[in-house]
Amino acid sequence: MLRQSERKTTMFCNLGTAYYSVSCNPGAAVIMHTPKACSHLAFEGHWMIRRRAYLREPSLVIPDGNRLFVTGITDREAIFGGEKILRQCLMDVSRLPWVRYMVVVSGCTAGVIGDDVSSVCREVEEETGIPVLLVPGAGFMSRHHVETQVDLLTLLIDRFSGKERIREKKEHLAVLFGENRGTANENNIAEITRLLSLFGFNRVLFPPNCMTVEDFREIPKASLFMAVGFSMDHFNAMQDYTKSMANRYGAPCYLGNYPIGEAGTRQFVRGLGALLGMENEAEAIIDGEERRFKEVAKTTGKALAGKKLALVLGFPLRFCRIENHLLTLMKAGMIPSVIILHNDLTSKEKEEQVHHIREFEELAGIPIVDGEDKVRDYAKSVDMVLTTTPMAGIPHQLGISVQQVGMGGVENLLEKAKAAMTGGGRRVIYEF
Repeated sequence: MLRQSERKTTMFCNLGTAYYSVSCNPGAAVIMHTPKACSHLAFEGHWMIRRRAYLREPSLVIPDGNRLFVTGITDREAIFGGEKILRQCLMDVSRLPWVRYMVVVSGCTAGVIGDDVSSVCREVEEETGIPVLLVPGAGFMSRHHVETQVDLLTLLIDRFSGKERIREKKEHLAVLFGENRGTANENNIAEITRLLSLFGFNRVLFPPNCMTVEDFREIPKASLFMAVGFSMDHFNAMQDYTKSMANRYGAPCYLGNYPIGEAGTRQFVRGLGALLGMENEAEAIIDGEERRFKEVAKTTGKALAGKKLALVLGFPLRFCRIENHLLTLMKAGMIPSVIILHNDLTSKEKEEQVHHIREFEELAGIPIVDGEDKVRDYAKSVDMVLTTTPMAGIPHQLGISVQQVGMGGVENLLEKAKAAMTGGGRRVIYEF
């Protein structure tokens, strides 16, 4: 982590994104054309992905094993080329009885030595009849994980969903395009699924994650496409992609992202109601969501009212807009005493966060100080520390996620704030 300086250009490895995207897809095999050591970039998240897939929907059918294969480029291949071992690996994997398609992702080494990975993939597909999808880019030659996400989505949908419109739509089916790489917050997925169900959508797909080949074939039948994502500096890429899919398949699309907080939920519900011609239903849904907030406020109000909090902010604005957390806790009666800028932020990122916070009139009076070395002093005079960066030796911390979706996210934040102040001695309670 670079501290107190301008960050250099960030490079993103495409290995993890490609594996996370389809690791829970029945029939998918991921082949990394890399040295063996590179596999840890993907495999280290395997069990977390499986856990979150199960928590998201226990009925999901996901593979028993990790379905990850590595060619194992060595110094020898770096000199003489690795196309031969790639071909052999693909042929071996193609003989496994459960394989329906192979996703090949090439690492830095293969890109540097100039292996013709594309030709090998094409030849193996012709010989075996099994689809072989090569993810563009090579390891850290990728520019952003969202770019890899869109590239892989395009490959999978072009191959399995097709490009033709299907006139008969399924009114109950919605498709969300976004950063659905397997590690998406299960609470957010559950909440957006719940909100969409209030409009009659009883099935929601999150391509490319946890998708069978048959699921991909259902995409053209969807009656709603939606763009979601938390990489705000690249969210426009997901919006453009979603719009292109909606145009391709002839369905309405909602481009407003996940609903965040009370105000965001109202805006989302009204916007979706207008898009679907369900304005009256939308107002009834809003009434129900507001009643839900009042109920949770009753259970947390006494614990939160009049309590002081300090915020330790260490996420850049492009990942974290903190106003929802603060405004929600303030509405519940908490009093923000100070905002402390953590040194995980560069000088420019600190300026951006301060400028953004000062745009909100309700937050304008909160003092903002620089440097996490101030946290220990302020922690003595507050009841809770709200933090993006958990710190040692500080009691009553609530470690927050980037964002929590909908009224379920509001409810979760209030319940976890209460737990952070009243819990049995744990140093950090996490929002997610």
